[in-house]
Amino acid sequence: MHVLDEAAAIGAGRAVVVHHPYYTPFVDWTRQVLAPGALSRYEELAKQPVASPTERLRVDFIAQQGRYADITSALNGSQHLRSGNVCLLFSDNVDPSHSALSDLIAAASPHTPAVLASPFDVQSASGHGVVICAGTGPLRTMAGLVEKPDPVHARQLENEHGPDNLRLLLGRVCLTPGLLHYLSASSRRTATEPRLSLALAAYARRHRVDVVTKSGSRMIDLGAPESGQTTERLRVPGAQAAERTYGT
Repeated sequence: MHVLDEAAAIGAGRAVVVHHPYYTPFVDWTRQVLAPGALSRYEELAKQPVASPTERLRVDFIAQQGRYADITSALNGSQHLRSGNVCLLFSDNVDPSHSALSDLIAAASPHTPAVLASPFDVQSASGHGVVICAGTGPLRTMAGLVEKPDPVHARQLENEHGPDNLRLLLGRVCLTPGLLHYLSASSRRTATEPRLSLALAAYARRHRVDVVTKSGSRMIDLGAPESGQTTERLRVPGAQAAERTYGT
């Protein structure tokens, strides 16, 4: 619901949620929850406001086809929407303000792939892709990317490039037709599908990829425990399905 509210906030008319086939039995119930008038009916029964812009958003649910990976999710979603320019949102990165997607679209250059990132923090780097930025000002371009460096490597990156030239990748991406074509071709060339972040870094070697920095309110990473907490992980079939939500 958080990422769908982000999509609705930019005035999107359609969104598609790409989910693991394991979750198919839940889809009928979810469609009822998101159906036109459903939230208003709940508000009437519960006698409390539950206003949501998703009432104006058409949401489709599709079981992911192909290898279960980020790039497959992106390609499944774009093929379903039949749209060249789409926005990819990962539901394990939650922005309570629902402004992350709006911030990305407002700051990025038109018709240019773009990613959302937060200021560099060496303590958090091991849980993110670390983007090496080129240029100056609030809008940078991607010059390289290191996926989840260990603390020693993160400190080396900070010493080599300076913290102002590093960003932590967040779960919002603007995809263009050219980038989607590149992702499709790269996924066919490899026996094991590369992570989307690393494919973006490879694409950025020859093409411009904008890096938009989001400061202020913190994006909540549901896959990373808070400092001082321990997390018990359960090996449940399809447990990562909630991590792949696709919206436009």
